[in-house]
Amino acid sequence: MKKLCRYLAVAAALVSCAGLAHADVIDFEKPVTADNSYAPFAPLLTHGDEFYQGNFYLDPFSNVPGAKPGADLVGALVNGSDLSTCFSVACPTNNASTFYTSLNDGVLALGRLDNKTFTVNSFDASFLGGADIGTLPAVSGLLRLQGITAAGASLTQTYQLAGPSGGALSFASYATSGIFATTQFQSLYAFGFACDTQTCSAFSTNRGQFALDNIQLTSVTAVPEPETWALMLMGLAGVGALRRRQRAAATRPIV
Repeated sequence: MKKLCRYLAVAAALVSCAGLAHADVIDFEKPVTADNSYAPFAPLLTHGDEFYQGNFYLDPFSNVPGAKPGADLVGALVNGSDLSTCFSVACPTNNASTFYTSLNDGVLALGRLDNKTFTVNSFDASFLGGADIGTLPAVSGLLRLQGITAAGASLTQTYQLAGPSGGALSFASYATSGIFATTQFQSLYAFGFACDTQTCSAFSTNRGQFALDNIQLTSVTAVPEPETWALMLMGLAGVGALRRRQRAAATRPIV
């Protein structure tokens, strides 16, 4: 009986693992790698560059027609413990780790290197200010996430980014919600809006800038095809039949 239980446990584990969810976090710490051939100016990132963390690629780019690799600055990896690496913008002051900054209305695209789908759970984000952040409104910007499914459908969710408090910008944590939180995406785009006291606009001011960190994602292993399930069930039936034969043999009288 113990052997049978072990067999069934292994078989059950195989079935269970077929639908296991795997949590990923993109925190922009090592092992973030930027191949010099794909991001030659890292930690500065220009249109068309590419860098990686774990199973994910990250592609910053410009939405401006005619943008050129190596010429149009769209992002940077910033050392939060040394805010001089923020260069000419005001970065959030409450994060001493490495984080991503999207500059000059840049867009950040990401997806899995194996093209598998994933859900987006949560992230940390902040607005990026100019030299005088004291003039920023209470809602200084918006961050919009746009997810694309394997079938090509598009879903968006938008988040308000607060202005300065106590003379400084700060990261806040955000969670996705509703259908956006449960949808499996194949790629994700993040881009910013700059706001004044009346309107918010994207891709028109070079001020739709934001900082991003700790993107929590979940990848789900594909469910097996019906043929695979049938083979698994046949295997379980075979284990049961084998055990029954062994039990019958064990109770047969010795002649």
